[in-house]
Amino acid sequence: MRQQLTRTTPVLLSLAMTLVTSAAYAEGFTVVTGLAFSDAAPSLTLDLYRPEATDQPVPCIIVIQGGGFRPQDGQRFKPFAEHLAANGFVAALISYRGRPEHQYRDTLADIRTSVRYIRHVSAEYGIDAIRIGATGRSAGGALAALLAVTGDEEDPECRIQAAVCFAGVFDFITRFTDAEQLSLQPNQVSRIRSNAEWIGAAFSADDEHWQAASAISHVDPHDPPILFLHARDDSSVPWLQSRDMHRAMTDRGVASEIRIYESGGHAVRPLGEKPLDEMVAFFRKHLVEEAR
Repeated sequence: MRQQLTRTTPVLLSLAMTLVTSAAYAEGFTVVTGLAFSDAAPSLTLDLYRPEATDQPVPCIIVIQGGGFRPQDGQRFKPFAEHLAANGFVAALISYRGRPEHQYRDTLADIRTSVRYIRHVSAEYGIDAIRIGATGRSAGGALAALLAVTGDEEDPECRIQAAVCFAGVFDFITRFTDAEQLSLQPNQVSRIRSNAEWIGAAFSADDEHWQAASAISHVDPHDPPILFLHARDDSSVPWLQSRDMHRAMTDRGVASEIRIYESGGHAVRPLGEKPLDEMVAFFRKHLVEEAR
């Protein structure tokens, strides 16, 4: 039986000392920077973007920067965090470890630890501990999906309630075995090499690590809802990755939505469209309206 989360469940961490600062912005939110959320490495800190004038705890979204599964500090994804905070959500802009020094299990452990930390400090920062989501693009989208579908396999405190994934890889096997997907992405040799470095094993369609790193391998009926956003002209990650992951979820009875844009590239920036507003609307639907 799945354990139920509460708003007051304690999580104990031994955290490194770090410089924490706070600043207010005209857009109606404040930012607390440099919060150490893990003792695995001094670099593992997060910045907390908090909407002003909230008298009730609000949902928090973990913002996961992409970057080829290399170590990230999150700072390039400030626009995601700012957009969420301006729309009434707390956003946690996190860092994580990655290749070549660290493989997928370490990276995913960092993402999970950030969720535990957010629940630990939820009362201090006005966060509703039972309404946590995650979003990311590219590698960040892959990690947001992995967090969503594996969050309670080992620890229910890591479970999130919704995710929005931009242009992520969700099946590392078909990325390099499916003919249609191969035709949509150049430089396949270098992509296999970089993915293998992060996964920690040479590519094989039967390899347990390549399967475990693929979110599509973990989908089950208890997973939280996920929105997938992708552009057909993405030459880095085939849009079919999002289509197939969406299908896998709906086939198992999991709530899932998908937006495929005709253009926008790997950055998912289609002309005349507002993907970040789609993200906000999805989180509002599943973390605010359905929670009433």
